[in-house]
Amino acid sequence: MEKMMHGMSGHVMKGIPDSLAYASLAAIIVLTHIILVWKKGKGYRIETYPKWNLFRFPAFHKMVKSPSWPFFFQFIPMLLLLLILTAGFLGNPRKNIAPILTWTWWWALLVFIILGFGKTFCAACPWEGVSRLISNLSIRRNLPKLNLGYKWPKPFRNLYPALILFIGLTWLELGFDITRNGYLTALMGLTMVVMAVSSALIFEKRGFCRYACLVGRVSGIYALFSPLELRSVDANVCAKCKTKDCVRGNEHDPGCPLYLNPSKFNENTYCTLCTSCVRTCPHNNIAISFRPFATDLLHKQTFRNDEALMAIVLLAMSSFHGLTMTPLWTHINHQIRVEFSLGKITVFSVLMFLMILAPILLFGLTAWLSKWIAKVQEYGVADLLRAYAYPLIPVALFYHIAHNSMHFFMEGQNILPYLNDPFGFGWNLFPSLNRQFEPILSLSTVWWLQVFFIVVGHIFGVVVADRIAERMFARKKQRFIALLPLILTMILYSSFSIWLIAQPMAMKTAM
Repeated sequence: MEKMMHGMSGHVMKGIPDSLAYASLAAIIVLTHIILVWKKGKGYRIETYPKWNLFRFPAFHKMVKSPSWPFFFQFIPMLLLLLILTAGFLGNPRKNIAPILTWTWWWALLVFIILGFGKTFCAACPWEGVSRLISNLSIRRNLPKLNLGYKWPKPFRNLYPALILFIGLTWLELGFDITRNGYLTALMGLTMVVMAVSSALIFEKRGFCRYACLVGRVSGIYALFSPLELRSVDANVCAKCKTKDCVRGNEHDPGCPLYLNPSKFNENTYCTLCTSCVRTCPHNNIAISFRPFATDLLHKQTFRNDEALMAIVLLAMSSFHGLTMTPLWTHINHQIRVEFSLGKITVFSVLMFLMILAPILLFGLTAWLSKWIAKVQEYGVADLLRAYAYPLIPVALFYHIAHNSMHFFMEGQNILPYLNDPFGFGWNLFPSLNRQFEPILSLSTVWWLQVFFIVVGHIFGVVVADRIAERMFARKKQRFIALLPLILTMILYSSFSIWLIAQPMAMKTAM
């Protein structure tokens, strides 16, 4: 093991005990069987679902309808962005608050926010906030004054621009270790600002948010699981509305900046919770509500290539983050470099490409096997692969949460000394913080949380897979046979996730 630890830096956290790993695998298999047996012969009631309208609180409804609401909600995130940029560019290059605030706090907590509150980060997005201030030249007025009005290029009206940026960020994050580099972290933040502002000035509405923002599109796929939604209240009211201010806008607000019609969309993927439709609707027919988890996935009507590929890549990249922190990765990377005399970035890039390709091939093979053994005639392999990608969203989301919980609960406390000296200039703003702190949670508690998240994600994935199979196949026997390869592959991947958290992990910051 000491040899395999060669080259690993920083504190190394022990993986879950073997006994807990085996128990987790047993739970995954047993619970999968129980769900499928319990579900046998039963149908899903999907026509309606319970909702809890947050606009029942008049004060909250009044706040959201205020023209100043977007700026109010984005103000603190913009201040934090300014802190990250200032510390990263001007602070001590060896030690400042930018990396830990960005990666251990914001990036780690982002998936928790998505899990509970969907696209709330998009509503509070500092990059969009800066672009809004510059293009509108106003805090209260939401109509753009500086805008060339070009339409977003038609070939790029999909998730592929965001997918490419997400893969690129992962390559930079892990290949160049920017999670430890304040300057590169700030440069990444500034790049996002430039892209958002440029798009706001050149293109009509918010094309960058809809198609290219990697954070917004990743959270959009995950938000299909979220219990928070923005929807129209009464479809009949929308049908009778003549002005369609929610789409076209009015003298106070430009309408939905994401090209969405609130009366027609029925999932969270593309809505950013900007609440423009709330402010423009003359009938108060828009509501923000809580509903059961995974509602969008269980109601999913159509399956898209770009969304399916994004879901599979999210699964791959979440696992890849964990894999690169293991001693096994360090050992293999080192051996390949020595054996073939290749550079670090070359080896990393090849292995990352293979990590993206492997799940695509694996689930492609799963789709082909389903078609073959179930004698499916009405769908091709590509159709099945598209549909099979959506049950992977809970699996990816909850492994992502399990992985990030390790970082946040074991390293989150390390931000406290940086509050005492955020720029690394030797300040002593809060002397009581100038020391080492214990982790937020104990290691054993983090282990149990990780196992819980992975098992829950797998179970939701199985339920979604069964629901999708029910929609696709009318005959129960064919449905079960077609579903079997997907369920077995999901068990295999969840087992790989358990194996990952059983490995020692090199943490992002020194303990």
